Amino acid sequence: MNFEELNASNSTIVRVEGIEYRTTDKPRVGSRGDTYTAPAIDQENNEYEIEWAVVNPEAVDESDACQWDEPIAVVKK
Repeated sequence: MNFEELNASNSTIVRVEGIEYRTTDKPRVGSRGDTYTAPAIDQENNEYEIEWAVVNPEAVDESDACQWDEPIAVVKK
């Protein structure tokens, strides 16, 4: 998938330091259960890994588990 094919209905979209990132796969919980990660791309289709901290470990709905608009890391692959 490329950047233009991704939108709010098929991607998690975040802005960090003025750059928009769109996930290319669903965020998945990390092995220790304290983070979620997902692959993502920027507008130039550069690849990244985005990480979010779990802020509500008791959440039944994953949409409440993290502050999805505030990732703790964005790392270029």
